[in-house]
Amino acid sequence: MDYTDHRAGFVFADIARFRVRLFDRLLAPHGLTTSQAWVLAHLFIEDNLPQTELARRMDVGAVTIGGLIERLEARGFVERKVDSEDRRVKRVLLKEEAKSIGRIMAECGRTLNEVAFSGMEAEKAKAVMDGLLSVRQNLLDALAEDTDIKSATDILLSKK
Repeated sequence: MDYTDHRAGFVFADIARFRVRLFDRLLAPHGLTTSQAWVLAHLFIEDNLPQTELARRMDVGAVTIGGLIERLEARGFVERKVDSEDRRVKRVLLKEEAKSIGRIMAECGRTLNEVAFSGMEAEKAKAVMDGLLSVRQNLLDALAEDTDIKSATDILLSKK
């Protein structure tokens, strides 16, 4: 397939959709959804984020992020606190109880990646990931006004 072919968009969308479906299936026995896990993952990478920043990083609205955080609070995984410098800002913090679900999420992620890269030699899987990171950067560069936006991926890449 020609990489400039319009089908590339369908392939990227399918990969994202299938990963979410499988991750949801792996997390379901633990009472967690991919969306909830994504909130926790952002907080494991950088804790004590403003609720609005979490919404921005996840590209969801205020109502959506509020509901996700509410469900995570009910499970005892996070808590919201008013910012000490700006009382309008609600910060979201991980609680100690989140560590165990974090280990489960990591195991589910490893399982998901094993499935996704099965049948590939380690070198080929690395090449695929390197290529995807290049595609990601190209798309980010094309969104010039967004290049200064910090995301979980940027934070993880900077820790290499």
